[in-house]
Amino acid sequence: MAIQLDCFVAVLLAMTTVEYHTPHSAQRSRRSVKHPGRRNQLASWLGGRKLKGMSAAIRLEAGRGKSGWRAAFAMLVLAPAPCAVAGGSLDALVDQALRVSLQRLEQSVREVGAPVLYPTYGTPQLKWQLKSSADWTSGFYPGCLWYAGELSGDRRFEAWAGQWTKAIEREKFNADTHDLGFRFMCSFGNGIRLARGPEYDRYKEIILTAATTLARRYNPRVGCLSSNWDLVKDQQAFPVVVDIMMNLDLLFWAAENGGPLDLAAVARTHAITTGRDFVRPDGGTYHVVRYDKNTGRIISKGTLQGAGPETTWSRGQAWALYGMVAAYRHTRERPFLDLAMKLADYFIRNLPADRVAPWDFQSGIKYHDVSASCIVTSALFEMLRYVQDPSRRAHYRREAEAMLASLCQPPWFATLTDTSCLLDHSVQFLPINSNVDVPAIFADYYFLEAIIRYRSGQASGGGR
Repeated sequence: MAIQLDCFVAVLLAMTTVEYHTPHSAQRSRRSVKHPGRRNQLASWLGGRKLKGMSAAIRLEAGRGKSGWRAAFAMLVLAPAPCAVAGGSLDALVDQALRVSLQRLEQSVREVGAPVLYPTYGTPQLKWQLKSSADWTSGFYPGCLWYAGELSGDRRFEAWAGQWTKAIEREKFNADTHDLGFRFMCSFGNGIRLARGPEYDRYKEIILTAATTLARRYNPRVGCLSSNWDLVKDQQAFPVVVDIMMNLDLLFWAAENGGPLDLAAVARTHAITTGRDFVRPDGGTYHVVRYDKNTGRIISKGTLQGAGPETTWSRGQAWALYGMVAAYRHTRERPFLDLAMKLADYFIRNLPADRVAPWDFQSGIKYHDVSASCIVTSALFEMLRYVQDPSRRAHYRREAEAMLASLCQPPWFATLTDTSCLLDHSVQFLPINSNVDVPAIFADYYFLEAIIRYRSGQASGGGR
């Protein structure tokens, strides 16, 4: 379905929703999504316990600088606005955003330089911060390069992807993290699917080793893999975060490709436990559930990165949805698809008019988190393959396409001409004011994946 977008309406919308803030320095010359010009109270409780050392009030920029229609109009006129292309159909929006994305990814190879450094989050000036392969985000950058090669047919991207994938191998024995799935399936996993040549023959062995390492975090009394971090110190606690749903793909894939079959059993049980203990009756989710490591009894439920114990952190909701779709892909067990649809319905029902998720669905702090919408958009395009009811499938297609259309346009698609970031306005960890309202490499990764799945669905009538 092609979504027709009126550029004049888009300009008027931007005039009412985009606020420009006085820069704190000459370098901070970027726009910021509208949020209240006052201090907002963030009730951040972890399983009923307040996080010590965190200010109860998070200071937000007051927005005293010039704002309103002049700046919004200038941004949309001066930037290469995708909505002006070919009548504004979704295909045209995607084509324009992809053209710019490929140029930026090529530029990023020069900007990042050494293939042992990896983009994580952007600065307010839309420049990548770089870390080693030890960071949980390291797999996303080579994943972006693999996807760029798939989308463009340009073999240079495959060569670059292989270079940045290689240095992640050292993490295959890293038992101190639950995020090996992110590292290895986005990099080596895509490499197995897309790479050509004998130099990639070892990828399977590397993935199988990483899966074995991850599985050691499993506690059969709890029925879950443990998180490697928690801000509540309790020696009896076995903390589990909803993010781990994204790492189950590593275990399922390994079991299907020569690894021990019990890896799939671990992944399946973890997904079942998550559906039982993390998903609320209304379809919202907890971010963290703490279990007694000896008995499996639930100690507490709450959040680490969201606004409060009973609110829904949007990226956590996105992780849960995407992970349930993947669990259904591997098992074809209907309860996983039912949970995925329940999670999707909650996410869609709580979206604002711009179709980009707030960082927390119940917080009064009005930051968006583009990464959450990127993850869900990609998940929905895959879920279309599995939903049999025509009306529900049509509903999810409309929503996925509406989200993708928003992501392809300002202010979400970055407009600075000298940036190698694709998308802006993600939030890593707002309660501790870490990487708030900046680019995130995982947003770019799932954005590109959503484009691949959208195009595949257009060609086949389904999803990828």
